[in-house]
Amino acid sequence: MQHPNFETRHPLQQEEQETGYDPLQNYNRNRDRGSLDSTDESTLQSYGKEWDDLFQNSNYLARIRQAGINGRLRSSRFRSVCWKLYLDVLPEDKTQWISRTKELRAQYEKIKETHITNPRKAAGKQDLVVNNPLSQDEGSLWNKFFQDKELRSMIKQDVLRTFPEMLFFQEEDVRTKLTDILFCYARENEQLLYKQGMHELLAPIVFVLHCDHQAFQHASETANPSEEMKVLLDPKFHEHDAYAMFSLLMETAEPWFSSFEREVRKGKEEMLTSIPFARPQDSGPSVAIVTKVNRIQDQLVKKHDIELYMHLNRLEIAPQIYGIRWVRLLFGREFPLQDLLVVWDALFADSITLDLVDYVFVAMLLYIRDALIASNFQTCLGLLMHYPPIGDIHSLLLKALFLRDPKNNPRPVNYQFQQNLDYYKTRGADFVNKTRASTKVAPLNINKVSSSLLNFGRKLIAPMGGGSSGISPINSEVISALPPQAQVPRPLAEPPSCTNPTNTQMKSQPYPQTQHQHRLLKSESMPVTTAMTTISAPECACALYKCILFDPAF
Repeated sequence: MQHPNFETRHPLQQEEQETGYDPLQNYNRNRDRGSLDSTDESTLQSYGKEWDDLFQNSNYLARIRQAGINGRLRSSRFRSVCWKLYLDVLPEDKTQWISRTKELRAQYEKIKETHITNPRKAAGKQDLVVNNPLSQDEGSLWNKFFQDKELRSMIKQDVLRTFPEMLFFQEEDVRTKLTDILFCYARENEQLLYKQGMHELLAPIVFVLHCDHQAFQHASETANPSEEMKVLLDPKFHEHDAYAMFSLLMETAEPWFSSFEREVRKGKEEMLTSIPFARPQDSGPSVAIVTKVNRIQDQLVKKHDIELYMHLNRLEIAPQIYGIRWVRLLFGREFPLQDLLVVWDALFADSITLDLVDYVFVAMLLYIRDALIASNFQTCLGLLMHYPPIGDIHSLLLKALFLRDPKNNPRPVNYQFQQNLDYYKTRGADFVNKTRASTKVAPLNINKVSSSLLNFGRKLIAPMGGGSSGISPINSEVISALPPQAQVPRPLAEPPSCTNPTNTQMKSQPYPQTQHQHRLLKSESMPVTTAMTTISAPECACALYKCILFDPAF
């Protein structure tokens, strides 16, 4: 969507060959020839005018918020400055912009110096008995170095897969910046560490800063930018500014990634895990994200389109299957980057709490509602996991605003997706097949587990007030122990037949379980048969969620 007031080329315009196009290419070519045409001169003159139009008014913050919501920042050369204001990186008082920016950059320098260390440089200053490559001492720099290397390796794997279609993200310098920022954030937030998907929240921030820095360098060749421009748009602090913006964005998004629950005890906030002895990397989706997507489908979708809500329920398509990825990544995989940035403009400008996310979620479902209602289970999954392209992304945002506040926002034109569904039917079938394959867990070798440890584990997860006849049937224990957020209503495989006594006892004993819990029994607590006994396997559900959230093929 082009705007008539736009006077310069921007890296996100569709007529460019690729999204990662360097906006300095044509300018550098002209400079080498020793001349600038009239277009370049008008470009340089308009740079300062755009700054004044955005930030020199007395009520500038409300104006740029409205500009972000209305999609007028698509071609702006100061989008990163607007985002800093939306995310509270910069204060509203413009006289504090320079001091605040320098303060945040100094903080990142200190963080980086603390966490990114080289034990070889400190070898002469440390006790070699403690600081040597074979030391296991907790205070050893070498021990910390090897732990950090493992974390960095995990982050780098995801960074290498970031926007593979864009040359900008294939540059080694950009990949190093992404890795360093995510590593420092993980070390500064030891309870959360790094979670898959965080790199997809950081990458658009890094790209927007890069585009604005390129435009600033272009303009500053002949113009004399103000002191504020020089400080805020200094390319030397690209990494520093990206870390500050990402950290403040994560203050809102952190509960969507965390596997822990927050609880306040005696005035102190503690991080609690719902499963004893569970490792953070093995736990399922957080309570916050599952509660959020369930509320969106069970309340908002039901309110605005009862027919669609009933259809999704009839097919037993849980919102966790598709919605967790939508919300966690702020729709990062559902739209091309140039449209995604317009969506983020509106999300950030509306509120730092990202309240508009819920209604964008609903608007996306309503856009494809006719196709969903006309489709079976597989085709619906294909549509939800491979969201179809939208010709006008701004119409989707207008729909979201109208759904939230119909009194103060005009009703948008009805805009529906209508295309051949064969592609999405195939994609849905592929998704189901891959999910089934991912749930095949290798049988547990009971011979390596002592019977006393098994009994302890069973008693640990047994329901309170259970019978005194010993150990309860294992599958009933899993039903009572599993948190509600781990439920996947649609069964993807049936339990294998087995004549084991434990299984017979389970069938003969009546349970006051609801139909909802019965579906949980089939989908998430499928027995895994071994040579000695039958045990529950909630790992199947974990494999399903990992497949849904983090497999790039989806």
